[in-house]
Amino acid sequence: MSQASEQMNAPEQTSPLVYVRPVAAAEILDQFAESEIEIPEDATLYAVHLEDGTRMAIFSERHAAFAAARSHGAEPVSVH
Repeated sequence: MSQASEQMNAPEQTSPLVYVRPVAAAEILDQFAESEIEIPEDATLYAVHLEDGTRMAIFSERHAAFAAARSHGAEPVSVH
C-alpha cells in the first residue's frame, strides 16, 4: 500500500475544542487582587475554556486567545 493510501485510511486526529468568550474585567478583578497586573474595570477580556467549562487562560485581546489556543493544538470556537 502506498504512503498516500495509508494516510487516507488512517483515523482522523481531531484537535480538542476550546471555547473563547468575552468576560467583563469587573467580573474577575478579585482574582487578581494580590497581583501587580492592572486591569481597567470596564475592559473586555477573553477567556479560553475547555469543553467541560474549566477556564484555562485569560487574554486582553480576542485574536491572542485564538492564536494561543491554536498554538497549543486546540480548535477555538467563539461563544457568547
